Amino acid sequence: MPTERMESRELCGCCGALRPRYKRLVDNIFPEDPEDGLVKANMEKLTFYALSAPEKLDRIGAYLSERLSRDVARHRYGYVCIAMEALDQLLMACHCQSINLFVESFLKMVRKLLESDKPSLQILGTNSFVKFANIEEDTPSYHRSYDFFVSRFSEMCHSGYEDPDIRTKSVDPLIC
Repeated sequence: MPTERMESRELCGCCGALRPRYKRLVDNIFPEDPEDGLVKANMEKLTFYALSAPEKLDRIGAYLSERLSRDVARHRYGYVCIAMEALDQLLMACHCQSINLFVESFLKMVRKLLESDKPSLQILGTNSFVKFANIEEDTPSYHRSYDFFVSRFSEMCHSGYEDPDIRTKSVDPLIC
């Protein structure tokens, strides 16, 4: 029996090394305690990797999107804020090279936040969308549809939240 456990541990220990590098880099930006915020040194490594291998940017975005969706479903909002901070930093750093590879995942995550019932997540999504909207693209991408965003932002303008602070809350970059 102890031999089986030892083999099992050895197998699990080596599985981490078999994960794609971009997944390991993404996982490393998340601290044990979300109160600690984004692990800046590891975010720099992820950004450098994304700039060095722009063809991986879509996979990085998809994996971050997967993590964000899971964290929203589990009500782990500290990690949601970290994921969005990472996305914003990647978007700003990589927008010139290969933004089109990344934008679909980014917009999917913003949509997920805007569909939430929590005003703080809606504001977080709005902040990220504003940053995205202010980026000038070299070549416009006409295949993207912004109908959902226009509709959702219009709804949010006419929200009926009980709390007047929430109704009038401005876009605040320090929401988390």
